[in-house]
Amino acid sequence: MTLWTIDGQPMLRTASAEAIAAHDPLGMASFPLVPYSNRIADARFGWAGQTHAITPNFPPEPHAIHGIGWTSEWAVREARDDRVVLTLDHHGDARWPFAFAAEQVVDLTPDTLTVTLSAQNREAFDAPLACGHHPYFPAAGARLRFAAERRWPPDARMLPRDPVEIADREVDFAVAERTLDCAFSGWDGIARIVWSERMLQIESDVDHAVVYTPAGAPHFCIEPVAHLPNALSVRVAPGESHRATMRLIAQAASFGA
Repeated sequence: MTLWTIDGQPMLRTASAEAIAAHDPLGMASFPLVPYSNRIADARFGWAGQTHAITPNFPPEPHAIHGIGWTSEWAVREARDDRVVLTLDHHGDARWPFAFAAEQVVDLTPDTLTVTLSAQNREAFDAPLACGHHPYFPAAGARLRFAAERRWPPDARMLPRDPVEIADREVDFAVAERTLDCAFSGWDGIARIVWSERMLQIESDVDHAVVYTPAGAPHFCIEPVAHLPNALSVRVAPGESHRATMRLIAQAASFGA
Protein backbone atom coordinates (compact mmCIF):
# COMPACT_ATOMS: atom_id res chain seq x y z
CA MET A 1 0.00 0.00 0.00
CA THR A 2 1.44 3.36 -0.98
CA LEU A 3 -0.85 6.01 0.58
CA TRP A 4 -4.26 6.90 2.02
CA THR A 5 -5.50 10.45 2.44
CA ILE A 6 -8.75 12.05 3.61
CA ASP A 7 -9.50 15.55 2.24
CA GLY A 8 -5.82 15.92 1.40
CA GLN A 9 -4.64 14.89 4.88
CA PRO A 10 -2.39 11.81 5.05
CA MET A 11 -3.79 9.12 7.35
CA LEU A 12 -0.93 6.74 6.54
CA ARG A 13 2.63 7.57 5.59
CA THR A 14 2.93 8.26 1.87
CA ALA A 15 5.45 6.01 0.12
CA SER A 16 8.28 7.81 -1.64
CA ALA A 17 8.83 7.52 -5.38
CA GLU A 18 12.19 5.85 -4.62
CA ALA A 19 10.56 3.19 -2.41
CA ILE A 20 7.91 2.47 -5.03
CA ALA A 21 10.50 2.17 -7.81
CA ALA A 22 12.64 -0.15 -5.66
CA HIS A 23 9.62 -2.24 -4.50
CA ASP A 24 10.85 -1.59 -0.95
CA PRO A 25 8.17 -2.58 1.60
CA LEU A 26 9.99 -0.68 4.36
CA GLY A 27 9.17 2.53 2.50
CA MET A 28 5.47 1.82 1.97
CA ALA A 29 2.39 3.01 3.83
CA SER A 30 1.66 -0.51 5.09
CA PHE A 31 2.57 -4.13 4.39
CA PRO A 32 1.20 -7.58 5.38
CA LEU A 33 2.64 -9.84 8.06
CA VAL A 34 2.27 -13.55 7.25
CA PRO A 35 2.90 -16.35 8.30
CA TYR A 36 4.30 -14.68 11.44
CA SER A 37 5.13 -11.20 12.72
CA ASN A 38 8.18 -9.55 14.21
CA ARG A 39 11.28 -11.64 14.92
CA ILE A 40 12.19 -15.32 15.07
CA ALA A 41 15.42 -15.53 17.08
CA ASP A 42 18.46 -16.48 15.01
CA ALA A 43 16.08 -17.59 12.23
CA ARG A 44 15.51 -20.95 13.94
CA PHE A 45 12.44 -22.45 15.62
CA GLY A 46 11.16 -25.75 16.87
CA TRP A 47 7.90 -27.34 15.73
CA ALA A 48 6.52 -30.84 16.31
CA GLY A 49 9.87 -32.13 17.55
CA GLN A 50 11.89 -30.71 14.66
CA THR A 51 14.18 -27.70 14.46
CA HIS A 52 13.73 -25.55 11.37
CA ALA A 53 16.33 -23.10 10.09
CA ILE A 54 14.95 -20.35 7.85
CA THR A 55 16.62 -17.55 5.93
CA PRO A 56 17.57 -14.42 7.93
CA ASN A 57 16.08 -11.47 6.07
CA PHE A 58 16.94 -8.31 8.02
CA PRO A 59 20.73 -7.81 8.00
CA PRO A 60 22.74 -7.20 10.05
CA GLU A 61 20.39 -8.90 12.52
CA PRO A 62 20.70 -12.71 12.66
CA HIS A 63 16.93 -13.06 13.00
CA ALA A 64 14.14 -13.65 10.50
CA ILE A 65 11.53 -10.90 10.63
CA HIS A 66 7.94 -10.13 9.53
CA GLY A 67 7.32 -13.41 7.67
CA ILE A 68 7.49 -13.68 3.89
CA GLY A 69 4.37 -11.89 2.66
CA TRP A 70 6.00 -8.46 2.87
CA THR A 71 8.71 -9.39 0.33
CA SER A 72 6.68 -11.72 -1.92
CA GLU A 73 4.93 -10.96 -5.20
CA TRP A 74 1.14 -11.14 -4.80
CA ALA A 75 -1.28 -11.82 -7.65
CA VAL A 76 -4.12 -9.37 -8.33
CA ARG A 77 -7.43 -11.23 -8.35
CA GLU A 78 -9.70 -8.18 -8.30
CA ALA A 79 -9.09 -4.44 -8.66
CA ARG A 80 -11.74 -1.73 -8.42
CA ASP A 81 -11.66 1.87 -7.25
CA ASP A 82 -12.95 0.84 -3.80
CA ARG A 83 -11.75 -2.79 -3.50
CA VAL A 84 -8.63 -4.81 -4.22
CA VAL A 85 -8.08 -8.54 -3.68
CA LEU A 86 -4.55 -9.97 -3.72
CA THR A 87 -3.48 -13.61 -3.34
CA LEU A 88 -0.28 -15.46 -2.50
CA ASP A 89 0.41 -19.20 -2.81
CA HIS A 90 3.44 -20.38 -0.84
CA HIS A 91 4.63 -23.95 -1.35
CA GLY A 92 7.36 -24.03 1.30
CA ASP A 93 11.00 -23.02 0.83
CA ALA A 94 14.08 -21.84 2.71
CA ARG A 95 12.23 -18.71 3.86
CA TRP A 96 9.39 -20.71 5.47
CA PRO A 97 9.02 -24.50 5.39
CA PHE A 98 5.22 -24.83 5.50
CA ALA A 99 2.76 -24.35 2.62
CA PHE A 100 -0.07 -21.84 2.92
CA ALA A 101 -2.36 -19.72 0.75
CA ALA A 102 -2.94 -16.09 1.74
CA GLU A 103 -5.39 -13.41 0.67
CA GLN A 104 -5.49 -9.64 1.23
CA VAL A 105 -8.78 -7.79 0.75
CA VAL A 106 -8.62 -3.98 0.82
CA ASP A 107 -11.95 -2.15 1.05
CA LEU A 108 -12.32 1.63 0.90
CA THR A 109 -15.19 3.95 1.84
CA PRO A 110 -15.10 7.77 2.10
CA ASP A 111 -13.80 7.62 5.70
CA THR A 112 -12.66 4.01 6.29
CA LEU A 113 -9.90 1.74 5.06
CA THR A 114 -10.28 -1.95 5.91
CA VAL A 115 -7.59 -4.54 5.23
CA THR A 116 -8.45 -8.19 5.87
CA LEU A 117 -5.55 -10.62 5.71
CA SER A 118 -6.20 -14.35 5.91
CA ALA A 119 -4.06 -17.45 5.42
CA GLN A 120 -5.03 -21.12 5.02
CA ASN A 121 -2.82 -24.01 6.16
CA ARG A 122 -2.07 -26.19 3.12
CA GLU A 123 -0.17 -28.84 5.04
CA ALA A 124 -1.59 -32.18 6.22
CA PHE A 125 -0.67 -31.36 9.84
CA ASP A 126 -1.07 -28.51 12.30
CA ALA A 127 1.29 -25.67 11.42
CA PRO A 128 2.19 -22.27 12.85
CA LEU A 129 0.34 -19.64 10.84
CA ALA A 130 -0.63 -16.11 11.82
CA CYS A 131 -1.58 -12.84 10.14
CA GLY A 132 -0.92 -9.23 11.10
CA HIS A 133 -0.46 -5.73 9.73
CA HIS A 134 2.43 -3.26 9.65
CA PRO A 135 1.07 0.24 8.93
CA TYR A 136 3.11 3.45 9.15
CA PHE A 137 1.51 6.69 10.39
CA PRO A 138 2.69 10.32 10.22
CA ALA A 139 4.47 11.14 13.48
CA ALA A 140 4.37 14.94 13.47
CA GLY A 141 2.04 16.12 16.24
CA ALA A 142 0.64 12.61 16.84
CA ARG A 143 -0.63 11.28 20.15
CA LEU A 144 -1.27 7.54 20.61
CA ARG A 145 -3.83 6.06 23.01
CA PHE A 146 -4.82 2.44 23.64
CA ALA A 147 -5.44 -0.08 26.41
CA ALA A 148 -3.39 -3.24 27.06
CA GLU A 149 -2.55 -5.53 29.98
CA ARG A 150 1.22 -5.99 29.58
CA ARG A 151 4.19 -4.60 27.70
CA TRP A 152 7.20 -6.69 26.72
CA PRO A 153 10.39 -4.56 26.64
CA PRO A 154 13.04 -5.86 24.23
CA ASP A 155 16.51 -6.96 25.23
CA ALA A 156 19.72 -5.97 23.43
CA ARG A 157 18.92 -8.48 20.66
CA MET A 158 15.44 -6.99 20.13
CA LEU A 159 13.72 -10.04 21.65
CA PRO A 160 11.10 -9.69 24.42
CA ARG A 161 12.14 -9.86 28.05
CA ASP A 162 9.79 -10.54 30.98
CA PRO A 163 6.52 -8.62 30.78
CA VAL A 164 5.64 -5.51 32.75
CA GLU A 165 2.06 -5.18 33.97
CA ILE A 166 0.33 -1.94 33.00
CA ALA A 167 -1.39 -0.94 36.23
CA ASP A 168 -4.31 1.01 34.78
CA ARG A 169 -4.13 -0.62 31.31
CA GLU A 170 -3.92 2.84 29.72
CA VAL A 171 -1.15 3.75 27.29
CA ASP A 172 -1.27 7.42 26.29
CA PHE A 173 1.68 9.46 25.04
CA ALA A 174 2.88 11.98 22.50
CA VAL A 175 4.78 10.04 19.86
CA ALA A 176 7.61 12.57 19.65
CA GLU A 177 8.30 12.21 23.39
CA ARG A 178 8.85 8.44 23.61
CA THR A 179 11.10 6.03 21.71
CA LEU A 180 9.71 2.49 21.68
CA ASP A 181 10.06 -0.81 19.86
CA CYS A 182 7.89 -2.88 22.13
CA ALA A 183 5.18 -5.54 22.06
CA PHE A 184 1.96 -5.29 24.05
CA SER A 185 -0.36 -8.17 24.97
CA GLY A 186 -3.91 -8.12 26.23
CA TRP A 187 -4.71 -5.33 23.77
CA ASP A 188 -8.42 -4.72 23.40
CA GLY A 189 -8.12 -4.20 19.64
CA ILE A 190 -8.80 -0.45 19.64
CA ALA A 191 -6.29 2.41 19.38
CA ARG A 192 -6.60 6.11 18.59
CA ILE A 193 -4.13 8.43 16.96
CA VAL A 194 -4.89 12.11 17.41
CA TRP A 195 -3.33 14.94 15.44
CA SER A 196 -4.39 18.58 15.81
CA GLU A 197 -6.66 18.49 12.76
CA ARG A 198 -7.73 14.84 12.53
CA MET A 199 -8.10 11.57 14.43
CA LEU A 200 -7.79 7.97 13.34
CA GLN A 201 -9.36 5.03 15.13
CA ILE A 202 -7.72 1.64 14.62
CA GLU A 203 -9.82 -1.48 15.16
CA SER A 204 -8.60 -5.06 14.92
CA ASP A 205 -9.60 -8.60 15.88
CA VAL A 206 -6.19 -9.62 17.21
CA ASP A 207 -5.06 -9.08 20.82
CA HIS A 208 -1.41 -8.11 20.48
CA ALA A 209 0.22 -4.97 19.15
CA VAL A 210 3.76 -3.81 18.43
CA VAL A 211 4.49 -0.11 18.86
CA TYR A 212 7.48 1.32 17.02
CA THR A 213 8.30 5.00 17.52
CA PRO A 214 11.86 5.57 16.21
CA ALA A 215 13.50 8.72 17.57
CA GLY A 216 13.33 11.66 15.18
CA ALA A 217 11.58 9.71 12.40
CA PRO A 218 8.67 11.23 10.46
CA HIS A 219 6.65 8.05 10.95
CA PHE A 220 5.68 5.54 13.64
CA CYS A 221 3.85 2.20 13.78
CA ILE A 222 1.21 0.47 15.81
CA GLU A 223 1.00 -3.03 14.36
CA PRO A 224 -1.99 -5.31 15.03
CA VAL A 225 -0.52 -8.81 15.43
CA ALA A 226 -1.61 -12.20 16.77
CA HIS A 227 1.39 -13.21 18.87
CA LEU A 228 4.50 -11.95 20.66
CA PRO A 229 7.88 -11.67 18.93
CA ASN A 230 9.73 -15.00 18.87
CA ALA A 231 6.57 -16.90 19.85
CA LEU A 232 4.87 -18.98 17.16
CA SER A 233 1.81 -19.49 19.32
CA VAL A 234 -0.95 -19.60 16.69
CA ARG A 235 -1.54 -23.21 15.61
CA VAL A 236 -3.77 -23.82 12.59
CA ALA A 237 -5.21 -27.21 11.61
CA PRO A 238 -5.02 -28.59 8.05
CA GLY A 239 -7.34 -26.68 5.74
CA GLU A 240 -8.19 -24.12 8.42
CA SER A 241 -7.32 -20.42 8.31
CA HIS A 242 -6.16 -17.55 10.48
CA ARG A 243 -7.40 -14.02 9.87
CA ALA A 244 -6.49 -10.52 11.04
CA THR A 245 -8.54 -7.47 10.12
CA MET A 246 -7.31 -3.87 10.43
CA ARG A 247 -9.95 -1.15 10.11
CA LEU A 248 -8.82 2.49 10.02
CA ILE A 249 -11.61 5.02 10.60
CA ALA A 250 -10.98 8.73 10.06
CA GLN A 251 -12.76 11.05 12.50
CA ALA A 252 -12.70 14.67 13.64
CA ALA A 253 -9.94 15.27 16.20
CA SER A 254 -11.10 15.04 19.82
CA PHE A 255 -8.93 14.20 22.80
CA GLY A 256 -12.05 13.45 24.78
CA ALA A 257 -13.19 10.71 22.40
